[in-house]
Amino acid sequence: MRNYIKAMLIIGLFFISFGGLLLHSAVHPAARNLYGYIPLAAGIISAIAIPVLFIFRKTLHLAYILNSFMVIIGVITMAHFSIVKHPIIPDIIVLLCKFMLGRALFCFELYQLDAPMKPQGWRWIRYPNMGFWWVHLVMLSAVYFLGNHFWR
Repeated sequence: MRNYIKAMLIIGLFFISFGGLLLHSAVHPAARNLYGYIPLAAGIISAIAIPVLFIFRKTLHLAYILNSFMVIIGVITMAHFSIVKHPIIPDIIVLLCKFMLGRALFCFELYQLDAPMKPQGWRWIRYPNMGFWWVHLVMLSAVYFLGNHFWR
C-alpha cells in the first residue's frame, strides 16, 4: 500500500505540473515573446524532472527543494501579474496544490506516519519544516518587490 500511495502522489504531481505546463503554453506562448520560454522551461522541469526525482530516495531532497522553490517563485510572479494585469488567483491556488503534493511526498518518504511534526522554537524555520518555506516566501517577495520598485 505504501508504494501505491507514493506512486499515486507522484502521478498526481505529474498531472498537476503537466496541466500547468499546458496552461502556461496557452497564456505565455514561447514563439510570440522571448519571456515565454521561462515558463515553458519551468513547466518542463516541473512535469518531467521533478516527479522522476521524487521516485528515488537519493534525490528526494533535491526534488523537494526544486519543487518548493519553483512554487514560491511562481506564486510571487503570478501574484504580481495578478495585481498588475488581471486576477489569476485560481492558478496560484493550483500551484499551491503542487507544493502540498511535493510536501506530502517528502514527508511520506522521510518520516514515520505516526511521528509528531511539531518542531519547537527556532527549529520551526529550519529545513525541512514549513517555517523554512514561509521565511523564503516572505524574503523572496520582499526582494522581488524592492527590485520591481527601485529598478525601473
